[in-house]
Amino acid sequence: MYFKHGESYSRLHSIWADMKKRCLKPKSSAWEHYGGRGITICPEWANDYISFRDWSLNNGYTDNLEINRINNNGNYCPENCNFVTRRENVRNQRRVKLTMDKAKEIRILYTSGNYTRKELSIKYNVSIFTIDNVIYNKKWVNS
Repeated sequence: MYFKHGESYSRLHSIWADMKKRCLKPKSSAWEHYGGRGITICPEWANDYISFRDWSLNNGYTDNLEINRINNNGNYCPENCNFVTRRENVRNQRRVKLTMDKAKEIRILYTSGNYTRKELSIKYNVSIFTIDNVIYNKKWVNS
């Protein structure tokens, strides 16, 4: 018999679903920075929301916190995850250093009309502010 948990619209379920999307769905806009780099989810979480929910509730989850991988290159699993504030999570992000070649690539992709500024910020793991600086030649100026 299949058991419904009744939490499909809860914040914690969204965290779980988004984690799975980033790691398991190559068409996800964030996949390149997660599944595409080899970040996985332990089987007990990937296959069972209730297992993830129970671990979360027993390990500090509250609605104002986000899941964090302690080792940014590690997987989503009980040994490598905790819950932190948005501010702490942003501080822990891996930062991509833009090169002149990447800046040129961003300009080409943007002018092609196939990418929005937001899509480029996700693709290159930088802020929209950084994308604007590249697009409008405020930084990484074409010579």
